[in-house]
Amino acid sequence: MGLFRQELRGKMKLKNWEKIDEWIAIHEAQLLEDIKMQVEIPSVSIVGIEPHIYGDECAKAADCMMKLADDYGFDTENCAYRCVKISYGSGEKDIQIWNHLDVVPAGDGWEYPPYKCTRRDDFLIGRGVSDNKGAALAVLYSMRYLKDQEIKLNYHLSQICGFSEENGMDDAAYYLSKYTPPDFAFVSDCPFPLCYGEKGRCVFNLINDLVPEEILDMIAGVVSNSIPDTATFTFEGQITVQNSDLSILELDENKTIITAKGRAGHAAAPERCLNPIGVLGNALKNAKQLNADTRRCMEFLGLVCADGYGTGFGIDDCDSVFGRLSCAGTVIRILDGKINVTFDLRYPPSADLKVLLDKVSTISAEYGFRLANTVHKDGYSRNMDSMYIQTLIETYETIMKDGKKSYVMGGNTYAGIIPNAVGFGPGIPKDYSNLGLPKGHGGGHGCDEVQSISGLEEAIKIYILALLALNECF
Repeated sequence: MGLFRQELRGKMKLKNWEKIDEWIAIHEAQLLEDIKMQVEIPSVSIVGIEPHIYGDECAKAADCMMKLADDYGFDTENCAYRCVKISYGSGEKDIQIWNHLDVVPAGDGWEYPPYKCTRRDDFLIGRGVSDNKGAALAVLYSMRYLKDQEIKLNYHLSQICGFSEENGMDDAAYYLSKYTPPDFAFVSDCPFPLCYGEKGRCVFNLINDLVPEEILDMIAGVVSNSIPDTATFTFEGQITVQNSDLSILELDENKTIITAKGRAGHAAAPERCLNPIGVLGNALKNAKQLNADTRRCMEFLGLVCADGYGTGFGIDDCDSVFGRLSCAGTVIRILDGKINVTFDLRYPPSADLKVLLDKVSTISAEYGFRLANTVHKDGYSRNMDSMYIQTLIETYETIMKDGKKSYVMGGNTYAGIIPNAVGFGPGIPKDYSNLGLPKGHGGGHGCDEVQSISGLEEAIKIYILALLALNECF
């Protein structure tokens, strides 16, 4: 790879970077307007009715993206409203870039309107600006540059935008069932420089069939991959708890509503969050007004939902490459007279999922809960000697010169489903402390999601040069 890297760097230095910078600057206002159009669509993926298989809002996002691509002169294809395909070039090899235009629900606690795409200095604020609508438009504009400059590619390039990434990735599975897998792909849904591996993911439910009579309701969370910002439990009778983290509302002498405030965020990064389900559990496990069965239930929720790393289940582990396993309780409801708690488990590819779930089942059974509805996706680790992968890495380093290393992560992207795929940007860390957002706000899946405009523009430049560098591989 040494000679290849030297040749690539030599060719990269011949590129007219100033011309790219000038083009990006000219098109900045239009780029931001296109992002705004997408962010204003609350495209939360749901179970819809065909042809809008993921709901009307996801269909609107698909139509919007196709119109933009059509206006910019690309060939487009609506893949049954599961995905949108945007194509350029006609070479024999097929290279794809994957994005998603569905988002997680906004939730409560925002300082800014979640679906208005507010601009503050160098930052955009709104649901999806970073995960993943801003990135999708950055990729489209990278392809638009190549087309505007009439640059011929030696391969066929496609951008694929899905609409159920946040809800099981059925969209990618559908695509692979109908279309030939790519020779190489990258997913622009992670930080730069390059992600070559992801943890496996298992979503499971724990169900208690015998709800204590004094528990009237339990509500927290909406989707499995986001730790919620609040949790609310309703009890029969009057309950008093000395805890400043709780908000207690007594409707009357027969009912008490208790709410805990947490810090929302991605289930794969529990260190950035505070799980309100665990807060409530730990606060109420010793409440004398509650009976023994209820206190036992609260003890369990505090045990398994507090830290986000599976410690309460006895599965806390740390892999030398992939780091700590995570296991976060994300949704709780009383459904059909049963307590139903959803968990999001992220584990290294080397782990034995059956062993992990056996431990979860054993501990849960001690507290009256049973394991149900397990759905999992294996993790992956790519071969770093790939010429395609090395081309992306060298392109990033040639431009940024920051010495950052490729990495693995707990977050799951399409790269775990699409063969020969890796994660490649566009996340470039930017300090947004001047926005004065509350602690825990700003990240993907959290309140007041933030995206740096200059970071997106740097990413467009990296993508343009990476796509040009990939030309040298054929």
